[in-house]
Amino acid sequence: MSNETTEQDFMQLSDDGFISIDASQNILQINQQACRLLGIQHDQIIGTQLSQITKSIPVWAELVDACNKGMRHDLNLTLNGGQQVFISLRSQNHSQNIQLIQICDLEGFEYRRNRANGRKPDNVISFLSNKTRPDFETQRRLSPELNRVLARGERAIRQGARVMITGESGVGKSEIARFLHIAVGDANDPFKIVNCAMSSPADLTDILFGTTENTGLIQQATGGTLFLDEIAEIPLSVQARLLGYLEDFSTNAANSQGAHRSSLRIISATNADLQKLINQGKFRADLFYRLAVISLKVPPLRQMPALVPHLCNRFMQTINQRRETPIILSGQFLKTLEDYSFPGNIRELLNIVQRASIFMEDAEDMEELIAELIRPNDNLHDIELTNGATLDLKTEVRRFELALIDKAILIHGSKRKAAKILGVDIGTISRKTTKREVGEEAENLDLNIKK
Repeated sequence: MSNETTEQDFMQLSDDGFISIDASQNILQINQQACRLLGIQHDQIIGTQLSQITKSIPVWAELVDACNKGMRHDLNLTLNGGQQVFISLRSQNHSQNIQLIQICDLEGFEYRRNRANGRKPDNVISFLSNKTRPDFETQRRLSPELNRVLARGERAIRQGARVMITGESGVGKSEIARFLHIAVGDANDPFKIVNCAMSSPADLTDILFGTTENTGLIQQATGGTLFLDEIAEIPLSVQARLLGYLEDFSTNAANSQGAHRSSLRIISATNADLQKLINQGKFRADLFYRLAVISLKVPPLRQMPALVPHLCNRFMQTINQRRETPIILSGQFLKTLEDYSFPGNIRELLNIVQRASIFMEDAEDMEELIAELIRPNDNLHDIELTNGATLDLKTEVRRFELALIDKAILIHGSKRKAAKILGVDIGTISRKTTKREVGEEAENLDLNIKK
């Protein structure tokens, strides 16, 4: 076995991320853990310059600088997903001037240390601190609808137009904002997020425009992107101040550099109906037209079913990093997810996959989870009248009942199991399906007589 093969095997088996680079900072090898932590694709990064990673991780520039100086270096970084990592840069082979970068996920290390010390770690995986970054390049290939949104957003942001992202809760508006920032931003361009629903009017004003002691996020984001999340929640008093800034580009803060046109990209997002809020006097129309030069409506997940298996695979890759024995979602469960309407969109899918990873070891819990996914829910977005719909309530209720019964039988393989999941007795299932079969036979007999 060659030394190169041995090194590759070691890198793939390790819980830490590893990247090896040559004297010109070309990436020679990178393991899957490093790809996961950095949110990059293995095939797209091998052979490229180390500095390419800074396009998606601005703080990476400090490490690149250390590599340029040939220094042994240690540093703590917070990645885009919020992960806290410890990075070590070392020389692997002085004769070839090869450097090795080791990336330690501090949360994962703490997990393993607790387990080694006999402290039982929490079974629920925290995606807030260990978040899988979206693979938009794959997603846009799978979904023409999403590709149109991203392509329009890229054109708008490159031309300096302000963008407003709309869509239901959980569709990934924040991630799309970050994607658009990276699409045009340099390695060190700031990306500042303001949650307009989290602060009082006075605090939000200070956060945005600064005080005598602190620089506001508007100034901090100069040269980069300011992302105004939950823009519908911004108080009217702050709306007026923000509108004033957009008109004369002055924050009027004591430590402001004065009125000047700021090189600042502004992206906002909301799941609310802003036109309705404008009509109610809760949102300023002039601010809306300043912010929504280009409006991007993100489709809900139920309109992009091709993304479901891809997203499940991405989530499971992260979950399996924290398990002694990797698990795989069953085809039956994936089929159920593909048919589900996802009122909570991608965020709900993430929660479901997390629960499935825990329930999978208990058959009854898993059955309960699947049952929740096939029962009717309060979300009505995906209800449409099918061909032949009558608008007669009793007829449409029967139609819906039979569709639900058929789905349960298909998933669970028998009428008896379907009855258990749906919370009815086997007699009810048999009676309703038999009535349908008798009706179909009578209809076919009538057609034959007419012929």
